[in-house]
Amino acid sequence: MSETESLNGGGKPSVLTRAITLLELVSSHGDGIGVRDAARRTGIDRSAVSRILTHFDELGYVEQDGERGVYSPGPRLFSLVAALSERDSLVRAASPLLHELVERFNETCYLGARVDDHLVFRSKVDCEHTIRYVIELGKPFPLVGGASGLAILSGLRDDEIDAVLRRPIDRNTPQSFASADEVREQLAKDRELGYTYSPGRWVPNGAGIGAPFFDASGRCAGAITMSMPADRLATMSIEEVGLAVRDASARMSERLGYRAT
Repeated sequence: MSETESLNGGGKPSVLTRAITLLELVSSHGDGIGVRDAARRTGIDRSAVSRILTHFDELGYVEQDGERGVYSPGPRLFSLVAALSERDSLVRAASPLLHELVERFNETCYLGARVDDHLVFRSKVDCEHTIRYVIELGKPFPLVGGASGLAILSGLRDDEIDAVLRRPIDRNTPQSFASADEVREQLAKDRELGYTYSPGRWVPNGAGIGAPFFDASGRCAGAITMSMPADRLATMSIEEVGLAVRDASARMSERLGYRAT
């Protein structure tokens, strides 16, 4: 069997599988990743990594930084992502809702999608402030962290939450959760409110308020979140913002065909 054929029952992954794996890896490292690190993370032979990334570079899907030697997403990959985003039903459904929130509060709003047990920000609408809370689009984040992830967790079934909380919890700031019990306690409060407030649990001096939305099957599909520096939120009503974000997420659920029972 040639290496370009799909392999079943073990053996070396096909060229296509390795190529897609590396492209996904580069896409998740906007600041670049080197051949050695890519080989270590994927288990793909270093020489194969070098060949594949060189070919992607020639095609324009990645580009190499001449000084650091690392690879980052290239212009053709960005063009492909932009074209797909135009057809993204989640992005289209959320766009007017995000714009409404930004017009009302003048703070940046994000659409976060649940991807397996991670959170990926798919789109945003920026505020007019010079200083903003910026989150990288397209990068997977853990669910235990800021407002978006916790909002999604609050929309999951208890057994799904248990599976997530069996993993180690990263502490990114002094306000981050220290244990699974702390997370569960917060989720109980958030479910009653219908929204989540994160006081700098992911980034120091950052703040976010998020609420989950659901698809037609009743599955929690993501969250709408408003993010800002903590000092600006201190001048606002958390409840007012929370209810507005909760309402936007409820309307998002309706757009996706969700009907509450």
